[in-house]
Amino acid sequence: MVTKKEVIKERDFLTTLNNILETYEEIAATRMARIKSSVLDSRDFLLEINAIFQQVKSSYKDKINLLMKKKKIKDPTQLTFIKRNGKTLYVLVSANTGLYGEIIRKTYDIFVDKLKKEPQDVAIIGKLGLGIFKAEKIPAPLTYFDCPDNKIDDQTLRKIVEHLIEYEKVIVFYERFENIVTQSPIVANISGDPLPWEKGAPLAQYFFEPSLEKIMEFFEKEIFGSIFQQIIFESELAKFASRMVSLDLASEDIKNNIKQVILTENRIKHQENNKRQMEKFASMKLWRK
Repeated sequence: MVTKKEVIKERDFLTTLNNILETYEEIAATRMARIKSSVLDSRDFLLEINAIFQQVKSSYKDKINLLMKKKKIKDPTQLTFIKRNGKTLYVLVSANTGLYGEIIRKTYDIFVDKLKKEPQDVAIIGKLGLGIFKAEKIPAPLTYFDCPDNKIDDQTLRKIVEHLIEYEKVIVFYERFENIVTQSPIVANISGDPLPWEKGAPLAQYFFEPSLEKIMEFFEKEIFGSIFQQIIFESELAKFASRMVSLDLASEDIKNNIKQVILTENRIKHQENNKRQMEKFASMKLWRK
């Protein structure tokens, strides 16, 4: 039988835990609000920039091939003005800490499913993803980057981009904010080549000033970094929204548990009062005798 002391101890523990969760929820809400407007404002712009990059590489493949031949590059199919290693890299944007609900695991599962079907080099951002990946012992060349969950600094971002840009194709698996209660795993190609399900769209025709070569250099150096930075911000926003929802649900469960504990505590108090009353009546009967 549960004692009154145990019930009070459990109630105090649950109350303290609920206070902690509500504090974390407020922090997550504050961080989400801080980056939400900037992320959403720049999302459409950078998606369009990435789409234009893809169209430029696809529409002017022949012209770029000619430029590659002029530079005496043996493989003209490498449509790039930056030295690449010809490989594909899968990048998982994970997290360092927990309390983000299911979104991290969902993103990881999509990442691993693609990786098992098409083995590639791997880069993982965040300790949670690294821990799961190592535990599953998946054979793949791995590079790890430690990145804060709340804000990425320029030096860390530059280090990651310098590694990513060495690859011919970079596929990023990350979390995207849809609304307060919905966050989705997303797969994005940031190297200027459309993913299989993105192919088939009509191609626009462009005139380049000062030259195609200069435009491609700009896309591959500057736009690549900007698109990847946007992805990191998107992931942060989705994770904090997911954390806020997850903590809110946990807080509601704890509040319900507290109510049950209080009911148990009150029942024990009634039982103790009844017992004292019975003892009092019994002593009064003995006194009358």
